[in-house]
Amino acid sequence: MDQTHSVLLFDVDGVLIHPVGYKAALRDTVRHFTSLMGLPDYAPTEDEIAVFEACGITNEWDSGAICVSTLLNAALVADPGLRRATLDETLAAIQGARPRLERPDYAALARRILDTTPDQDSVPAARYLALLSERANAGWLPLLAALLADVYTTATPTTSVFQAHTLGSARYTATYGAPPPIQRPSYLAEYDTPLLSAGSRERLLAWSRQPGHGAAIFTARPSLPPAGEPDSPANGYAPEAELAMERIGLDGQLPLVGQGRVAWLAHRRGRGAAAYIKPSPVQALAAIGAAISGDERAALWAAAALAEDGRLEDPLASLRGQHVSVTVFEDATGGIRAVQTAVRLLREAGLDVHPRAIGVSSHPDKRAALAPLAERVVDDVNAGLALVWGEA
Repeated sequence: MDQTHSVLLFDVDGVLIHPVGYKAALRDTVRHFTSLMGLPDYAPTEDEIAVFEACGITNEWDSGAICVSTLLNAALVADPGLRRATLDETLAAIQGARPRLERPDYAALARRILDTTPDQDSVPAARYLALLSERANAGWLPLLAALLADVYTTATPTTSVFQAHTLGSARYTATYGAPPPIQRPSYLAEYDTPLLSAGSRERLLAWSRQPGHGAAIFTARPSLPPAGEPDSPANGYAPEAELAMERIGLDGQLPLVGQGRVAWLAHRRGRGAAAYIKPSPVQALAAIGAAISGDERAALWAAAALAEDGRLEDPLASLRGQHVSVTVFEDATGGIRAVQTAVRLLREAGLDVHPRAIGVSSHPDKRAALAPLAERVVDDVNAGLALVWGEA
């Protein structure tokens, strides 16, 4: 009789933790730039942030840059004479002119980006830049590109300010080896709230220790590289996923496949980090491999080997001859699609693997987006776990 293996994969923000810190940092990042432009408080609301996420714009590096570039573009449309040679000079000119701008409808903007850009797997900020490039004055594009072209670097002003909010001043310097653009405490340490109950956490840990069971955290949050690697936080690996694990009480308890782990792999394979982060199947394959083995480094190499080279290597190869179920708990469609594609690749490699998605959200827009891809949509991760365990 074939053996069975059950794997649970968990997104972090909106699933295991309520990312109050990220949302507060996003709003205060937008406020920082509206202040530089002399504009009213045009930060996105809680509902608009949820619509961004429902439309697949789940990284605040993207949404922050999209919000600020929208305001910049609107100011230049109102008065094209405000354009200057640099972004800083242009922001100062806008502040001096004090243009009267209407508040953007960020929810409508998020839906437009989703509807009018066909490549939903590309970086949302880059998609928005392409959309603006079709309509904006060509002379403005270098200014818009300074915000939208590469949000995965702190050379981008919105990303730098956002990271100063999330990490706090001291961790920003420790991570990037440079002074922060502003002085702030860590919003993640101060504001994030666990959604996983203490009872569910203890039951999950006990479940994961049983033979044939495995669980892993699978997040687009920046993180450190794999354990034991020589790269240090000062090389640009921000420990944001680790901060979340500390808040939840899972630090060191389950494998973690965050953005830093994926970026470590991408660097060694000559790729950009964005190419491997969900909805890419590479991050999902790495999470599955880490869940069954506990070896994040080997799981990362195996994920790339299968997704890009068509080779089935351990720890994924150890699933031969087993009936495997992979259940993902997600509040956004990108993670579900990543797991579905990962399972397809595993099945094409001859493995008996079956996906299951549990959508997690109480917001109507997010529930509507999740429903077509998820077997069930529940209000919180504790209800999702009860559903899985009740049917086991």
